[in-house]
Amino acid sequence: MRIEVNGVRIFFDVDGTKLVSDGAVMREKRTLILLHGGPGMDHTSFRPAFSQFADIAQVVYIDHRGNGRSDRQPQDKWTLAQWGDDIYDFCRALEIEKPIVMGQSFGGFVAIAYGTRHPEHPGKLILSSTAAQGQAHVERSIEIFRQKGGDRIAEMARHALTVGYDTPEFAMTWMVEAMPFYNTTPAADPDARERSVMSGKVLMDFLGPGGEGLAFDMLPDLAKIQCPTLVLGGEEDPITPIESSMDIAAAIPAQHVQFERTPNAGHGTFRDDPRVYEVIRNFILS
Repeated sequence: MRIEVNGVRIFFDVDGTKLVSDGAVMREKRTLILLHGGPGMDHTSFRPAFSQFADIAQVVYIDHRGNGRSDRQPQDKWTLAQWGDDIYDFCRALEIEKPIVMGQSFGGFVAIAYGTRHPEHPGKLILSSTAAQGQAHVERSIEIFRQKGGDRIAEMARHALTVGYDTPEFAMTWMVEAMPFYNTTPAADPDARERSVMSGKVLMDFLGPGGEGLAFDMLPDLAKIQCPTLVLGGEEDPITPIESSMDIAAAIPAQHVQFERTPNAGHGTFRDDPRVYEVIRNFILS
């Protein structure tokens, strides 16, 4: 399904109904909106695992503009501000009020942009394995990559995090050789990447030399958040190290934040420790 939002067609899909029969009334479930990582990937990284929440929420998957099955152009609108505004206007178009918005990795950048640009709108936020600054804790990331993959991977990490993805060949090599170190357990679904719709152009634009991905800083804006926010971080995450999650948790007003750090887990803690799904469920229901 696609819907026009701010001049582009945004692809979305849904697990579960919004209304359920409850005796003599139709009860409205919560809405959980999932924002995928990347950029350049699509929502299928959440599937089928997040279908498990359809019993307590209507689960909505979105492909960001420029990504997946959404419209690719215009390229000058591939910015965190625009991606954040798209979530707000997507909800307005579909009359979704007080959504629970979860962003994983790059999707967390977008969730922060949405939650700080429209602080009155979200019901809750979940910020998973993400960062509020583009070049925070670079040396820590490099050191974790060195511990996991050796000097070659560490030098690749230095290039990715300081210079950026400057050629398609480097980006492909990174995906093949470095990304397997993101997590502490093998991928549960080896076919997941083959099912996804990839967009290398948006990846190179955002994370290439001079791209916004290396320069953004939303840390001061986190003080604007007005809703309950769950921050999830893995102690073995090399690409968004636990220090980035700690920074986020410290910058959000204390009355709104719940910080869950998971030992022996990497990027997307639920991928390495299934108990995190229960943390997410309890936060949705709380």
